[in-house]
Amino acid sequence: TAFAYRSFDDQDSLAQMIQNAQFAAADPSVVAAIGGLDGKLTASALPSYASSQLPLLVSASTAEAVTGRGYRNVFRLPTKDSTEGQLFARFLARRAKPKYAVAVTQDGDYGPDVASGFSDQAAALGIKSEQFTFSWSSSEYDAAAKTLQAKDADYIFLCGETKAMGPLIPALKKAGYSGSFGASEGFFNQLSLDKYSKELEGAFVSTSFPPLERAPDVANTLSDFRARATVTALSAFAYAATQIVISASQRTGATNRLSMLSALQAPATYNTVVGSFQFDFRGDPIDPNLYFYAINGGSLKYTAAAHPTAFIL
Repeated sequence: TAFAYRSFDDQDSLAQMIQNAQFAAADPSVVAAIGGLDGKLTASALPSYASSQLPLLVSASTAEAVTGRGYRNVFRLPTKDSTEGQLFARFLARRAKPKYAVAVTQDGDYGPDVASGFSDQAAALGIKSEQFTFSWSSSEYDAAAKTLQAKDADYIFLCGETKAMGPLIPALKKAGYSGSFGASEGFFNQLSLDKYSKELEGAFVSTSFPPLERAPDVANTLSDFRARATVTALSAFAYAATQIVISASQRTGATNRLSMLSALQAPATYNTVVGSFQFDFRGDPIDPNLYFYAINGGSLKYTAAAHPTAFIL
């Protein structure tokens, strides 16, 4: 059986995303949609997908709202923000239990839910913890650094993206901070290494993206994928979402969006290039995992998973 795909560019516009959903729904050969890079836009467009009963597999966004609004046609692959914070706190408690940890974020779309998940879980594990938020619009890094330094914390968990929150790192060093750092998925990129590898030496960075070179079961699939495209977290999760759609169709014979939606809502395990997935009633992975990389010598080196998995060695 051959499977074809059509690409639609939402141009980072809600109106265009809704129009794309309508175009897809108008084509009876389209059985599912894959995308969801911007969490805010994706969540706003969900009613359009739901009204057409078109399954949406979200391959990128970790925003809570994507699966938090009760729509039964959405299925998300990466671990959501609050769960990332919780899993990071559990990992930290096992690795190097700090005396006082502060989850730092800005008042934007990405970061606050990671920070709250971390601080709540850390406190439940007996680690003194709090959440600190500073303005995204004003970006007063020096003022925020001085306030943080006065708290006398020995661990700072950066919850946000490198471009927006990165300048806080040298500001903290300038203010006299000498404790350890950790960072969420927004720091899992080359920019973090290029600009802040020295200040973040030894810091753990979490991500939903597993070390695929340590996954022997997908070696052949990965080799075939690499021959056709550049393997990144974004492309790998999109590829995995496609594998899920194909697997559901082959398993149930689904040939239209209604039968595909029914197939995806039924309990099933899907083996993909980034691991195995089962989805709960909200559309999130039943057993979400997280992978931790340490910044070491200017590179990201895989350290451990949040919990053991047979997927990687």
